[in-house]
Amino acid sequence: MCYFAGTDRLNFPPFGEEPRDGNMPVPLFEKIAGEMFPRAWRVALGCAAEPMIHPDFPEILSIAGRYGVPDLWFPTNLLALTQTSARAILDAGVRTVAASIDGTTKETYEKIRVPAKWERLLSRLELLRDAKRESGRGYPRLRIIFTWMKSNRRELADVPAFARQWGAEELDVRYVSPTVGVDVTRELLSGEDPHELNAELASAARDAVRRGLRLSSYPEFEKQADRPKALLARIKRRLWYLSSGIDRWENRRHAFAQRLHGCAYPGRYYVIRPNGAVAQCIYWEGDPLGVYPADGLESISRGAPLARIREGLRSGEPVGTCATCGERRTALYRLRGVAPAPNTLRLPTHPK
Repeated sequence: MCYFAGTDRLNFPPFGEEPRDGNMPVPLFEKIAGEMFPRAWRVALGCAAEPMIHPDFPEILSIAGRYGVPDLWFPTNLLALTQTSARAILDAGVRTVAASIDGTTKETYEKIRVPAKWERLLSRLELLRDAKRESGRGYPRLRIIFTWMKSNRRELADVPAFARQWGAEELDVRYVSPTVGVDVTRELLSGEDPHELNAELASAARDAVRRGLRLSSYPEFEKQADRPKALLARIKRRLWYLSSGIDRWENRRHAFAQRLHGCAYPGRYYVIRPNGAVAQCIYWEGDPLGVYPADGLESISRGAPLARIREGLRSGEPVGTCATCGERRTALYRLRGVAPAPNTLRLPTHPK
């Protein structure tokens, strides 16, 4: 599922400097944590890869836990969870463990997540639940990630019940989307009836909220024309969106920065690859903003590469990957009337 799998590994500039095993060295992580984590509100220990297969993951967690990051989390398929790593997660104060499942039955799960085994997943969910219960702590919260596609379309309706069964507090649903290095053409739902898709999404969302789940990420399922016109109905709708987690201050702040600057990522988020290469978002495929730790955060944030990217977004003449990135959908230069790039893809975003 992750596009960093051995058969379709992506390499990021500077080429030839990737760690042989693909894992970030602990000393490099320690330097990053020391400089960046005291300033960070959110830190994700991995993206589009499986962090728990890092041979020193418990040490990584221990280092990260020193800095009291308010929102320390990581995505995972959960299959590599052990008693040791579960204890390290608790000790580090990880706020959220986001488990990708993509199926609520053995047949569907094993079809999509080859070569994972359903029984292994259930045993790891049980291990995490029991470890949290024994600790008596409120964290980590379990978030279930479900990537919606043709193979699991009918199981979306079962996800809220599955999530609550295993003690999840949050639900993250997104469409499968075109991704560099992975052919997902046969799984795309883009050719299906949008009214039916929206109805299925709305039904699952309301079921999830009834069960006490917050929607940390969820596709839009309501068109402007479908929104109620009467005042009372509009108030009820707004209250539901607030209680569900879909409408929250973080999302509004992100959207405002997106419209104001052309994109909310550059200068506000940093992605650091295992080789130390720094990018402003996970979608960037060009040369890095800098290479850590030779280039520190201050020099990267004030450097010419980042300035060039931000100026391109501001002026309506995006450079590099920004020229075709789906994140341009709400960019300021689109509001000025600049036509969208052909074949622009709308990719999942975070936060959402």
